[in-house]
This record gives sequence, C-alpha cells and structure tokens, in this order.
Amino acid sequence: MNIGIIYNPFTIVVLLYALSGVWQIGRLTRPDRYDKGWAERLPLAAFILHTALVVLLTVKAGNIPITNLYESVVLLTWCVVGVFMTIEYIYDIPSMGAFLFPVVTILGVCALGLVGNALVVPANLSKFWLIAHIIPMFMGYAAFTLTFIFSVMYLTQQRQLKHKFFGSVFHGLPSLERLDTMMWKALSFGFPLLTLGLVLGAFWMRYSNALGPQWYLDSKVVMGLVTWLFYAGLLHLRVGVSMHGNKVAGLTIAAFMVVVFTFLGTFLLGAQHGYQKVTKEVPHHIMKEFEGK
Repeated sequence: MNIGIIYNPFTIVVLLYALSGVWQIGRLTRPDRYDKGWAERLPLAAFILHTALVVLLTVKAGNIPITNLYESVVLLTWCVVGVFMTIEYIYDIPSMGAFLFPVVTILGVCALGLVGNALVVPANLSKFWLIAHIIPMFMGYAAFTLTFIFSVMYLTQQRQLKHKFFGSVFHGLPSLERLDTMMWKALSFGFPLLTLGLVLGAFWMRYSNALGPQWYLDSKVVMGLVTWLFYAGLLHLRVGVSMHGNKVAGLTIAAFMVVVFTFLGTFLLGAQHGYQKVTKEVPHHIMKEFEGK
C-alpha cells in the first residue's frame, strides 16, 4: 500500500463521499433511521473540502490540476459532484445522491490508486488550449455521469412498478416520466460540451503537434470519437425516432461504460495522450520541468 495515500487529504474527501453514499442509501431505504440533516451536511462538507483541494492543486500546478493522472481524476470527480449539486438545487431530484455517491466514491478510490503514477504533463504545453480542451470535456463527462445515474434510477423505479414493490424505495424515487426527462436534459447538456472539447482538442493537436503528425491515431482520440458517435446515436434515437423508456436507459448505461473506458481504460492499456512517463532515474531538474515547478 502506498503510504502517501494515508496522508493524502483526498483520502478524507473520499471517506466523506463514502459516508454520504451510506447515509443517502439509508435515507432511501430506511428514512425513519437516517436523519435528513446529515444526508445534506455530509456531501456539502465533502465538496467544500474537495474544492479546497482542487484550488490548492491548481495553485501548485499553475494551471488546471491535470499535471498527472491522479489530479485528472480528482478534477473529474469534482466536476461530477459540482454538476450534481447544481442539478439537485435547481430540480430537487429525490434520492439522486443514493445512486451518485457510490459512483463518486469509486472514482475517488481510482484517483487514490493513481497517486505516484509516472505519467505527467510536460510543462511546455499551452495552458490556454489545455484549459479550452479539458474543461468542456470534463463537464461533458460529468453530465454523462448524471445521465447514467438517471438511467439506473429509471430502471430501478420501473422494476418497482413491474413487481409492485411499493415500499420506501418506490416512494423515494421520482416518477418514470420525470427521470426520462432528466436523462434527456443531462444528455442535451453534455453532448455539446463533449463536441466542443473534441473540436478544440483536435484543433490544438493538429497545430501544436503535441501527439505527432498522426495524432488522429492516438487511442484516446479514437475512443473520444467513438464516445461522440455513441451519444450522437442516443440523441438521434431520442429526437429522430422518439425512443423513450428502458431501451434508452440501457443504451445510456452502455454509453457511460464507453466514457469510463475512454477516460481511464485507454491509459491502463498503455496510452499516454500527451502525458510523458517520468521515472525516479530521470534527473531532478527534468522532473521539475515536467511538474511545471
């Protein structure tokens, strides 16, 4: 076990998100035993601490905190929770946190598992284009995470209706119609952001030569296009064919698996996508250049 994880402040954030998940699930299944106040305070405390950590990482990096894979997952997780809290505040979706925070906790554990990873972003990459590419991409991924959550909630509620389980879970979830509408809204919000991020990223890679002349063959670029096509197909089914219900929910869940693979799976298979591998044998002054210090 990496001892740095124990002293990493993000460990506390992940634990708070895990407790939030436990409490939110408790509120959904046994509302009489779990206080509503704690269900609201725990996620807020976790997000405030998470925000403070993102700010510190930003100051340290002198850029958005994606100088290594650990920081990238920390930032993505922050985007997911931030979009969730905004949607919850605007639309007041009951029990959404019971489905979201387990996913957020898994993302947090993945981030902690990447502490000390050798892939870092070279300091000479354009800060402007990095921000222009990453922010819409991450916000789009956050919206797709919520689309996935709404789909799981939809299928759960549909199962309650099918088997006539009219208990606390049934009464704690929104109606199928409302969940279907929220799936559509989250998808409509995320797709333009993904499109913008991919277009700006392609423009940047083409003219900066950051990935070489055959940048379009980079596995993460290819999977980004596959992700875009998947969600474009979902939008066509929704708008062009007027498809609703469990079929769209199932396809949305499958699309989210593509997002997860695009974001993390490609790195696990050896992709670098602009990152460079730095080992302990590399001289200290080069390490400092890579870390942007």
